[in-house]
Amino acid sequence: MRPFRRSAALIAVSAALCAGAAACGDAPTLPTSFAQQAGGRTWVAVTPPAGMPGVRTWMAYAPREAATRVRSLEQQAARARRAGMLETALEMDGQAARLAATSVSADPPAPRVYGAVSAVREWETRAGERLRAGRYPDLERALAAVAAARAEAEAALARGETRAAVLRLADAAGAAREFAPEAVALRLIADAERRAGADPEPGPEMRRARLLLRLSREALATGDQTRAMKRAWYALQIVDGRDGSASR
Repeated sequence: MRPFRRSAALIAVSAALCAGAAACGDAPTLPTSFAQQAGGRTWVAVTPPAGMPGVRTWMAYAPREAATRVRSLEQQAARARRAGMLETALEMDGQAARLAATSVSADPPAPRVYGAVSAVREWETRAGERLRAGRYPDLERALAAVAAARAEAEAALARGETRAAVLRLADAAGAAREFAPEAVALRLIADAERRAGADPEPGPEMRRARLLLRLSREALATGDQTRAMKRAWYALQIVDGRDGSASR
């Protein structure tokens, strides 16, 4: 099989992903946020900062039985991801994070809780910076939801209600997770697969698009979100080119 040519479109996608990042080398790094036009719409994502509330944040403060259920969900998510069932894996990841937060039975130490608050605030900053660069109504609504949940968590902490704060931080993280690169990549891939699969007799370019989408899922399953995004965007550009030619 001959290698794909690096088209101007693919180079543009690579540049979009690298824009705003501290470095863009061989490692699968992502900028703090990015937006890209493809498939007739804008795809926008915000990379979660380190310390964003999740399973590891609260697991040590859950009873053994609950912790066992959380670990079981994580194992099921890992198996689903290896099997290519990425949507199922992502859903189970969210369930595990929520269960860990709701199962907290002892107040976590203040530094851990305030660290989670700080991470949520950083996500708000990243989302706000992206919104200053363009208009993204869905992200704007998510930012409002995240900020409201974080503010309620801080109010609960001020009242000494640590576990209530943990739950509101879990709500904030859940809303933010919808705009994580993996979640956005999955929505993008699903849209591209739907459009690429509509052709009953695909030509060479459409077969290339379908291959790129398969490779995109494989990259996402291994955690290479940058490569997954590039391939999915390129596939959508091929589909867009086919649709544009067909309409003329």
